[in-house]
Amino acid sequence: MKSKKLKTLAVAVVLSLTIGAVPPATGTEIPMITTTVEAAAKKVYLKAYNKKVYAGRAVKINAKATKGAKLSYKTSNKKIATVNSKGVITGKSAGTVKITITAKKSKYKTVKKTITVKVVKQNQKITAASQTLTLDQRKNLGAKARTPMTYKSSNPKVVSVDKKGNLKALRPGTAKITIYAKATGTFNKASRTITVKVTKKTAAKPITPKPVVKPTTTPKPVQPETKPAKKPEQTETPSQPETKPTEKPEQTEAPDNTSYVMELGIEKTADDTIYIGEAKECNVKWKATGNTTRKDFIYTSSDPSVATVDENGNITGVKAGKVIITVTSKTPFAKGGSCLDTFKKYTVKAHYNDAYENGVGFKNPSNVDEKGRNVGIGETINPNRGITRYDAENAEKYLTFESSDPSVATIDAQGNITGVSKGYVTFTVKTKLPVDKAGQIYKEGSTTYHVGDYTYEEILNGLTMDTVAGQAAHEVMNDLRQNPDHRNFFKDYPSYPTREWSDGLLRDAATRASRNIVCVMLGGWAEGEMSTINPLASHGGAFNGYGGSGWESTGEDLGKAASVFFEDIGHFGNETDSFNKYEAIAVVQYKNEAGVNLTSMIVQAAPGKNHDIENALQNTEMPHSQYYDICNHFGIPTTDTVEDSGSTQSITDGNLTEDIFTDGSTGTVDSTSPVETAEAGQQEETEETEEFELSPEEEIDAVSDVDEIIE
Repeated sequence: MKSKKLKTLAVAVVLSLTIGAVPPATGTEIPMITTTVEAAAKKVYLKAYNKKVYAGRAVKINAKATKGAKLSYKTSNKKIATVNSKGVITGKSAGTVKITITAKKSKYKTVKKTITVKVVKQNQKITAASQTLTLDQRKNLGAKARTPMTYKSSNPKVVSVDKKGNLKALRPGTAKITIYAKATGTFNKASRTITVKVTKKTAAKPITPKPVVKPTTTPKPVQPETKPAKKPEQTETPSQPETKPTEKPEQTEAPDNTSYVMELGIEKTADDTIYIGEAKECNVKWKATGNTTRKDFIYTSSDPSVATVDENGNITGVKAGKVIITVTSKTPFAKGGSCLDTFKKYTVKAHYNDAYENGVGFKNPSNVDEKGRNVGIGETINPNRGITRYDAENAEKYLTFESSDPSVATIDAQGNITGVSKGYVTFTVKTKLPVDKAGQIYKEGSTTYHVGDYTYEEILNGLTMDTVAGQAAHEVMNDLRQNPDHRNFFKDYPSYPTREWSDGLLRDAATRASRNIVCVMLGGWAEGEMSTINPLASHGGAFNGYGGSGWESTGEDLGKAASVFFEDIGHFGNETDSFNKYEAIAVVQYKNEAGVNLTSMIVQAAPGKNHDIENALQNTEMPHSQYYDICNHFGIPTTDTVEDSGSTQSITDGNLTEDIFTDGSTGTVDSTSPVETAEAGQQEETEETEEFELSPEEEIDAVSDVDEIIE
C-alpha cells in the first residue's frame, strides 16, 4: 500500500506567560501554514516462482510474503488457466498465462509480482486387452480412455468393429484392432493396438449325454414292485425317459429370466448443463430382452472433483468444468457376449451472484475513529441500511450473518444488530452463492462492535504510551532547532540551543495527553479547558499540543509528526524560547477493536528540570484524582523530591526508565523491529487558532498581527 501523507493539523496553542521573542531576518515574510509529513514506507516482502500445471488439474502457487499480508491473484487468460482466492491454479487448455500476485498489508506498500504458468496437456492411457472369439461371437472390446475413442480393424472380413467398440467374429483368422483416443484441450491423443483371434465353434453336443446317465438311476426305486418284474422283455422301456431329462439341462444354459441389454446410449436433451450443488438425472436410454432398470447399470465420473454420479445415475456438480459420465450395463448384449457401455460429456456451471464480487462487510459510521462502532444495550441498528445490496430481500436471499457471541449482541437474517450486554462482539457476513462464473469464490467480511456505554475505567485502562515516538519527536525538535535548512518554514531564522530530556516533565505531558483522550471519549471538560480547534491538543500552562484521530504510524515515524511545531509562528516561538532548557514529549493513544483510534501528543517545556506536584496539577488543568489515576496507570511516581535551582520541591522522580511507559500489552517498542509505515491521518482543524502573547522584552515587527498570520 502506498504511503499516504500525514494530514496537516493546526494545533491549539496556549503559550506560557513569558516567551522569548523571535527576531525575524530582515525583510523576511513569515509564510502561511501548509505542510505534510511524509512517512517512510516499507514494502511487503513477496516471493513466488513460475509454475507448470497440467490441463484439467490444479496446483497451488507457492508464494511467500510478509506475515499478515493478504494475497490476491489474477490470471491474464481464463481460457488457459484460472486462479482462485487461495492461489490454486486450474489448467484449462494448453498455453502460457501470466498470474499476477498482489500482496497487501495495512501500513505497508502494496507489492505485485507476476509469474509465468505453462499449461500442458495430460497424456492418457488406453486400457484394452487382446482376446479370442469364436465364430459368430459378438463382444464389446471394453476399452477405456479419458477422451472419446474410435476403432479400426485391420481385417474387417475376420473381425468387424463398430463405433462403440462392439466386435463381431465373421470367419476364422486374426485381426488387429487399433483404438484411437481423440485429443482435447485437456488430453493428448493416444492409440493402442490389440489382437483378436477368431476360432471355429467347438461342438457342445457330446456334453449332453452326461445328464442322461443320472435319469437311468432314478427308475430303480420303482423296481420293488413285484408285478412289473414278470415282464423282462420291457427292459428297454427305461431308455424312453432319457429324452425328458436331456431337455432340462438345455434350459439351464439359457435361463428365461436373463435380460440382455442390446442397445445403450445417453440421450441429448435441450439443457445438458449441470449446476454446482444441484442433482440432474443422467438420461440413459436402452433396449433389453427383459426387465432392466436404471440400477442395472454402473455409472462413473471421469473427474469426481468436477461432478459426482450415484448408483441411480444422478449427477451432482461440484465445481465448474467439463466431465465425462460413463454408463456400463451389468448384463451382456447377448449370451456369451460382453457388456455395453456409453459416455457423454457434460458441462458443469455455477449459479452465482456477481453483485458481491467486490466483497461484503459492514459500513463504518462516519466518526468511527473518534467513537468507534458502538451499539447500546437494547438498541437495534443496521450499519448497511440504505445500501441496496443489503436490503431485507437481498440479505435474506444471498447473505448469511453470524454473531460471535449472541449473549453480547445478536444479528438477524437481514443484518439487524441488537445489543444485549456490555462487551465486544464480532459480526460476520458471507455470500450464499459464489461471485464468479467458475463457482469457486465466496466472499466473507467481519467487523467488531462495542456494546454499551464506555466507562472511565475502561478508557483509562486502555491508554498506551508510545515512548519511542516521544523520544523520536524530541530528537526531531532538537534537529530543527539546530538546523534551519531542515525546517519547512522559518529557514531564515538562526540556530537555537538544544533542550535536554526530563523524565519529570514527562509526567505532566503524559497526564495532560491522557486527559484529552478521556474527555474526547466521555466528555467532562472543565470550563475553558477544551481547545475549540482540536480537543486532542488541549492544554494549559507552558505546553504545546498536537493530536488527532486515525493515526496508523508508530515509533519513529509517528515521532516525525512533531515537526508540525516548527510550522507556525506560535509553536516556533515556544520551541525556540531560550528560557526553557528542558523538555519532555508524551505520545498517548487509545485504540480498541471497535475502531477507535485517538492520539494526543503533548510537549512540556520548563526552565528547570522538573515541576512540583502543585504546579503540575495547576498546569495540566485536570481533576486531581484523575491526575493520580493516570500516573498510577503508567507507573509514574509522584512523591519523590529533588533539588532544582537551589530550592527543594515535591516533584516526580526524574530518573524513570522507558520500560515504565510501555503500552501495557506488548512492552516497550523495539525500534529495531519493522515499523508500521502507514501514515497517521489526523483530524484537521476548522476553527481559528487560540491567541497567544509574545514577550514584552522584544518586538517582532514581521509578526505584528499574529492572529492574521495563523488564520
